[in-house]
Amino acid sequence: MSESERILDQKGLRITPMRLLVLEQLLVQETPSGLNALQTALPRADRTTIYRTLKTFSENGIVHPIENGNTEVKYALCRAFCTASEHLDKHPHFHCQTCQRIICLEALDVPALDYPNGYLVQEVSMTVKGICAQCQP
Repeated sequence: MSESERILDQKGLRITPMRLLVLEQLLVQETPSGLNALQTALPRADRTTIYRTLKTFSENGIVHPIENGNTEVKYALCRAFCTASEHLDKHPHFHCQTCQRIICLEALDVPALDYPNGYLVQEVSMTVKGICAQCQP
C-alpha cells in the first residue's frame, strides 16, 4: 500500500485515482500548493475536480487551507492527528513577499488568546508576512 493509499484509508476515504493523484502531488511538494499549481502539475485533471478533492481533504483532516488575504488559498498537508472535526495544525505560516512561497512554521504555536464572553471561535490562523531566509540578500 502506498503512502497516499494509507492516508486515505486511515481517514476513511474511498481511494480514487483523482484523490491519489492530488495527494501524491501534495506529498512531493516542499511548500503548500494552490489550486493553480496543482492544475499545472496535473494537466489532465479537471480544475473543478481538483478543487472538490482539496475540499474533501480539508474536511477530513488531510490538508489545511492557508489564506493570506491577497493570493489564492494554499493547501498544506496536516499532521497525522488532525481529524475531520478539528485541524490541530495550530502553527503560524510565513508568506514571503519576494518569492510568494508560504512556509509552515511548525516549530511555533499560534499564541492562545483570551476571547471576550460571547465569542465562539471556530478557527484561528496566523500568517506572518516578510522575506524568507532564501530571498534575503
